[in-house]
Amino acid sequence: LKLMSVDRAFAERHYNDLSAKPFFNILVEYIISGPVVAMVWEGKNVVSTGRKIIGATNPAESAPGTIRGDFAVEIG
Repeated sequence: LKLMSVDRAFAERHYNDLSAKPFFNILVEYIISGPVVAMVWEGKNVVSTGRKIIGATNPAESAPGTIRGDFAVEIG
C-alpha cells in the first residue's frame, strides 16, 4: 500500500487497453489530478476476488457490501 502521484506517461500505459474509448483522456486526466493509493494484491484467484470486492461496473447492479454497491451512484 503506497500513496503516490501518477505521471501522464504511466497513466497512458496503465490504461492502454482503453485508449480507443471516448473517455480515455478524461480517465488519464482524472488519475493524474492528485495522489492515488496503489496496492499490490497477491494470491490465488486474486483478480476474481478483487472484482467481487469492488462490485459490478454499474452501481445499480453491484451487490450491497461491495465498494461500488455501497459508495457509487453512477457510471462516469
